Amino acid sequence: MSSGADASRWGLLRLLTLAAAACLAAVGGVGAAEKAPSFTGNALLDGREFSLAEYLGKVPVLIDFGSIYCSSCVQSIPHMITIQNKYGPEKLRVVGVNLDTYGILRVRRFFSAFEKNLSFPIVPDIDLKVSRAYNVNTMPTYVLIDKDGNVAATFVGYDDEVEKKIDEAVRRAVEEGAVGAPEQPAQVVQDVRLLAPENFTKTFQDSITVIGLSGGREGPFTLRLNGGSEKTAKSYGKMFAVRTLLSLGSNFIEIRYPDGEKLGSLALVLFREPVMGEGLQVAFPLFQFHTPDREARCTPCHEMESKAGEPGDAAAATTFCLRCHDSLTNQGFVHGPITVGGCNPCHDFASKPHQYELVTQGSGLCFSCHDDIRAKFAKPYLHGPVAMGLCTVCHSPHSSPFKFQIRLPQGDLCLSCHEGIKTKASMFFQHKPFREGRCADCHDPHASDNPKYFLKGKGQALCALCHNEKTGMANHKHPVGRAPKFQIKEMKLDAEGNLTCFSCHDPHASDSAKMSPVPGGCAGCHKV
Repeated sequence: MSSGADASRWGLLRLLTLAAAACLAAVGGVGAAEKAPSFTGNALLDGREFSLAEYLGKVPVLIDFGSIYCSSCVQSIPHMITIQNKYGPEKLRVVGVNLDTYGILRVRRFFSAFEKNLSFPIVPDIDLKVSRAYNVNTMPTYVLIDKDGNVAATFVGYDDEVEKKIDEAVRRAVEEGAVGAPEQPAQVVQDVRLLAPENFTKTFQDSITVIGLSGGREGPFTLRLNGGSEKTAKSYGKMFAVRTLLSLGSNFIEIRYPDGEKLGSLALVLFREPVMGEGLQVAFPLFQFHTPDREARCTPCHEMESKAGEPGDAAAATTFCLRCHDSLTNQGFVHGPITVGGCNPCHDFASKPHQYELVTQGSGLCFSCHDDIRAKFAKPYLHGPVAMGLCTVCHSPHSSPFKFQIRLPQGDLCLSCHEGIKTKASMFFQHKPFREGRCADCHDPHASDNPKYFLKGKGQALCALCHNEKTGMANHKHPVGRAPKFQIKEMKLDAEGNLTCFSCHDPHASDSAKMSPVPGGCAGCHKV
């Protein structure tokens, strides 16, 4: 595939996946009585420069961190307008900070629909510098700054109760110049919370477990990925957990649950970067669960240190890991070390600060057991993932429904990268191996002596592996190996200008009979 095609493919994928960016996650916010960080930006609708410094220390400020894709954020906008109109800009300044990291034109169209009613500026935070300065991990988050320029209160989430507390805190900040009171906590948080993963982080994994606190609610808690299909989470008393696949790019993960007669929701954005390729990267921090600070949330109820004893105690180590990671091994073909040697051969149980890091990276880890496979790769031409040592692009390191632990059926796996060939799948006449997804009949998926497409043979010799005298080729009369009497544009010839099998047949598919690359099949060349 050409570099231009790669750029087009990644660009389209980025457009499709990042359009779903934004919403809630774990508790965050600058602490009360801290000086509010100032920031500047350009207002979304009129482009005017905005500076928070113009208001700090003069009037109270209410900052609304939100997204157009977050239902709770959108529901609160009319009330933010009401608050601003009630007090006016001389007594209170409401500022909207939009956290949609992609698709600014769509965000602008959204707010343009009610521009005449919008009484406060919306400042885009595309690089998330403002939200990070205020330690915002959840949307919507509302930060109230008092007349002295100090953070007076932070409100996370939005419902009727939170709305009332925002109103009261704003009233006291405007009318009394103070917010704090024994009965008024500096931070108000919804009782249902998401603990992991953290909002606006990234991962290289193709799936992840979402963990949250139920807040004493019975549920059910359901997960929606990018506004699509739903999965029901498992409840564990005070907690719930659900594992979800991830799309390349931005993943908008929303958790829904019954909230009286209404439907409550929490959500987060997790970015999945590809382990190879360019054009789909983001400057988010890498999310890793097994760190001391994150495990500290679990230790009151859960044993987070393996009791496996010696590193060779495979059964104890595997049992310990599978308490949480059982979904990794529930497919038909399980990676051998898991059943024979436990998790220890690949993961270091003593690594710090991130526990369970891989013993080594890339194919070096695989070759520590599969040294016999290394010799098969000692060929001059290597498939891209093999050359980069990225075995797990095609093979799952844990389990898979497919032989050799490939992540998808063979044909689908190849087309997931080689999208230029995917158009052939809709053509009427298809080469049988291509139609049945048996790409490896002609191409070696790892390494080859052939510089062209890792083919298992050269020219007609490749075709002869299947198409020989035993399969009816003895009566084939069309000449090959000599120059054609005439040539048309679509006719492929070898380096010497001679006819080959590919002169008359496309190796994948065609809409012409006998998979001819020439429109009209044989008649396209042999005019009657």
